[in-house]
Order: sequence, then C-alpha cells, then structure tokens
Amino acid sequence: MKSPYSKLFKELLKEIDHCMGADIPQTERFQNGFWTSVKWIKNLKELALMNGFGSESGEIEFFRDIKPRFACFTEFFVIASEAIWFVNNKVECASIFWKEEMEKYSRFRNRYYFFIDYYETGKHNYDKEYFLRATADAFSDIHSRMLDDTPGLRSSKDWLVRSWLAHKMYFGFAKDKLDEILNPTKERLAKGNNNKSKELSFSELLYSYTKR
Repeated sequence: MKSPYSKLFKELLKEIDHCMGADIPQTERFQNGFWTSVKWIKNLKELALMNGFGSESGEIEFFRDIKPRFACFTEFFVIASEAIWFVNNKVECASIFWKEEMEKYSRFRNRYYFFIDYYETGKHNYDKEYFLRATADAFSDIHSRMLDDTPGLRSSKDWLVRSWLAHKMYFGFAKDKLDEILNPTKERLAKGNNNKSKELSFSELLYSYTKR
C-alpha cells in the first residue's frame, strides 16, 4: 500500500492488536475493535478528501484496493461481534454454530461470483464503471451507508470488495473457532496474541485470511 495510506494502515493494525490484547471480556474486545476500525476509516477518508486522487487511475486504486482494506475490518467486527455474543448466550452446540457460520462465505461467493471472479483474476476492463465516484449507483449508496458516513466518497463496488474481504476474514475466524472445539489440545493460530507457533498478531492473522 502506497504512502501516505500505508502509515495509517499500520496504525490501524497496531490499535486493533492493542484492543484484542486488553484484559476484558471477549465481547468487549471485539466491540472496541469495531470502534477502532471506525475511527481509522474516518481518518482515511479525511486524508483522501484533503489530498484528492490526482487522476482517474489514482481514484480507481483508492476505491479498488485501499479503502476496502481499511473498511473490511469494520464489517468483520460487526459480523464477529454478533456471532460471539450469540455463541456465548444462545448456542447450545457451538461446533454446529461455527460450522454453519463458515457457510456464509460460500453463499456470499455464489451470490457475487461474477464480480469476485473479476477481482480475483486481476481484470480491469470494468474498473471505471466499478471504482470511480462519477459512476457510483443508488444500489451502492445503500450498502455504503451501512458502514460509511461520508457522502460522495464511494464507488459502485468498493463496498463489495470490503464485504468480500470481511467474509474471507470471518470464514477463517469461524474455521479456527471450530478447530479449537474439535481439537482442543492442538495449538491453533486463532489464539490471537497468545499464538506462539507463528507469532502472528490478531490483525496479522485476520489479514492472512484475505490472502487465502
């Protein structure tokens, strides 16, 4: 990620790890992770509005690659916080719950297969339609407003990249939760800051899921 956004991204990851390392209940840690993500996406937007994009290619890069990598953490924490609360208060069989939660990603991929294939295979022929503010549509406005609060700083598909990345994170998170239950004596990566085998921080672990 190019400067100056790379510095903001590192600060976002650092603060998420601080939240997740706090000695408080897990539900509160995830709520704090959400508000931290909200803060840093706001900082990102302020920087983008202040600096501008300089060109169409710069604007496309921002909405295709930069903004979604900040905003995906916000959506992940929304999904994960609800799941953690539910599994702690309502679920009798946690293994069945996490197995069902893993299926959310496959349903998401099936629903948006055309776009995900376009993005994953590195195509760019529809980038002007998908990632310029001038071509943003009403449907994207609905999805952007779910997590965004800055009118005019959106494109037709940056919300979909954000959601795709968040679902990939959540799939990996749910898979590790299920593995912890099925293999309770096996050291798992999902232990966040307590992970010893790879020494990945929680944010690094989440980010690694988006690369799979």
